[in-house]
Amino acid sequence: MLSVLLAFSACTTATDTAQPADTGDTADTAEDTTPVWDQLRIESSSTINGIYASGSGVYAVGTGGFAWNGSGGDWSFMDIDVDGADITDLWGQGKDDDAVLAASTEGGTVAQYSGTGGWATGTMGDTSALKGVGGSDASSLFAVGWGRAWSYDGGAWVYEAIPETGNKLNDVYGAGEKAFAVGDDGASLIRQGGAWSKEETGVDVGLHAVDGSGPSDVWAVGESGTVLHNTGEGWKLEEDIPTTETLWAVFVPEEGVVYAVGSNGVAIRKTDGEWKRLYSGVDNILYAVHGATATNVWASGNRGMVLQFKE
Repeated sequence: MLSVLLAFSACTTATDTAQPADTGDTADTAEDTTPVWDQLRIESSSTINGIYASGSGVYAVGTGGFAWNGSGGDWSFMDIDVDGADITDLWGQGKDDDAVLAASTEGGTVAQYSGTGGWATGTMGDTSALKGVGGSDASSLFAVGWGRAWSYDGGAWVYEAIPETGNKLNDVYGAGEKAFAVGDDGASLIRQGGAWSKEETGVDVGLHAVDGSGPSDVWAVGESGTVLHNTGEGWKLEEDIPTTETLWAVFVPEEGVVYAVGSNGVAIRKTDGEWKRLYSGVDNILYAVHGATATNVWASGNRGMVLQFKE
């Protein structure tokens, strides 16, 4: 039985414990193009903070301690025992009976899922809220929260010392033994050689999510349409981002392709060196994005919203 658990990339964690309320405004106005996402909503008022697309199915987690799996818009509850704590992030790998998942919670736990073995939940020995979970495989995972970082080697979760940032860490991306964590006020940490150190981002806005295609292709997103790229030589601010909305999640399926989603239903993609809007047709805040491929991508957000983009 797995000891503690894993969580989705993508990530998607709010700066504060409380999710911001919708404004009711929409970024997709009459003069915008027709929406390119299909709506496959879960009939729930839960905010869907994490989503993982495996190819043959989709897994989703959210507030209230709920988890679902689905295919083609049909959703089923999954039995996950996290004492009703809000699930903040989801990481996954594989599909069907080979699928492994990890979900972080506000209660300081990580729940792990292993194919037909179902979910098992363990504690980190600390009730501090966990905001993000990520890694390269089921035996190399990381979880972060407020001034906290943990690593998992397939046996147990281990607390790791990190530099004092004074900030909440919102998300983590792992590539082998190397990991990147981002947080409030432009905070960024990098793990290499088994130790965490600070890495300057050049921005002071909240960074909510981080993902990559490898240790030399890492992306972070945050408030005011902020997008950063790290090729192994530090963070650089991306230009010509087609939104100033807060971006809550990022997904990097392969080098050169980046998806990001955020407030007021905004969704953007970079391909062939250019950023473009992918109009969603909804005004829900989108907190998570992940894909089975570079052209089969899912996003989720508040009020049970789930979207699929297929090119």
